[in-house]
Amino acid sequence: MAKIEEARLKADLKAGQLARVYFLFGEEHFLTKTYENKIIETALGKEPSDLNFVRWNEAPSSETLSDFADSMPFFAEYKVILLSDLDADKLDTNEINAYLGIIENLPDTTVLIISQTGIDIDPKKPKAKMKKLMAAAEKYGVLCELKYMSASQLAALAIKKATRLGCNLSNNNAVLLAELCGKDMHLLSTEVQKLCDYTVSGEITRDAIEALVPKMVDTSIYTLASELFAGRTAKAFQILDDLFVQRMEPVVILGTLSGHFVDCYRAKLAMLAKKSANDTAAAFNYPRNRTFVITKAFNSVKYLSVDYLKQCVEILYRTNMLLNSSKADRRTLLEQALTEISVLKRT
Repeated sequence: MAKIEEARLKADLKAGQLARVYFLFGEEHFLTKTYENKIIETALGKEPSDLNFVRWNEAPSSETLSDFADSMPFFAEYKVILLSDLDADKLDTNEINAYLGIIENLPDTTVLIISQTGIDIDPKKPKAKMKKLMAAAEKYGVLCELKYMSASQLAALAIKKATRLGCNLSNNNAVLLAELCGKDMHLLSTEVQKLCDYTVSGEITRDAIEALVPKMVDTSIYTLASELFAGRTAKAFQILDDLFVQRMEPVVILGTLSGHFVDCYRAKLAMLAKKSANDTAAAFNYPRNRTFVITKAFNSVKYLSVDYLKQCVEILYRTNMLLNSSKADRRTLLEQALTEISVLKRT
């Protein structure tokens, strides 16, 4: 098949057309998760049986993957495999080649989904093994990069959801809401729900948006990270409490915090390599309207060790895995991550 746009993926699934393999990635994690679920539902319905569906958050051995992929579905048309955040470059040569062989020879009754929300992939210059995996998905199935929507597109979605919840939202106010949410679909959905719960008259006003919607979740997260960098753990936890009071979803908090720490880690490595903030932004293909985050990161990491930042990223990555797979309370998982970071040696 080929690399396709989100609109084509949406249309195909609406028509019930399934490919054998899907590789979903990109900056819009909420949309990635949405299509991950849509593919599963299209193949197996809303309540898939464990006999026909398996999710792996760690890369299974090629033998284990092959055994499930080649077996026949049990009283169903398909079996579905979900590989969440598969880091191809951690597989040895034999294993990656075996994975590529499995993708090439998937039976028509098996759908393989590789969904990447916790791994940073440069679509222009992916790492060697990841590039092979993406090429195989593109050749034998579907490769789809899910990008941030524009403010106008998100505004249309916000209006649609508000209408469904019985509220009115003007286009101008919807655009304002999208901009305040940093073009994050998950956060936008949460804020529309909150505003509709608050609205009595049925009209979501500008005053209500400005009073109830945080000006930018990024700002609070950056401040939280700064407090951790400074060793002020109590203040960091206070900011986390405030975010929960504002009904921020744990996945949004963790995603933004993880992104900031990755920016800081990159900045520190670039600093050690005597590269500038502009060099770093260009090397990692930051959009022009996001290059400022690297400049801020350079200012934040002057007195932090690269080992400290690496450990922080590892803790947040592990927490993301738990959020996706564990039944533990999500707030508790976030508080545990902050506690682990707070005891690390920073310099």
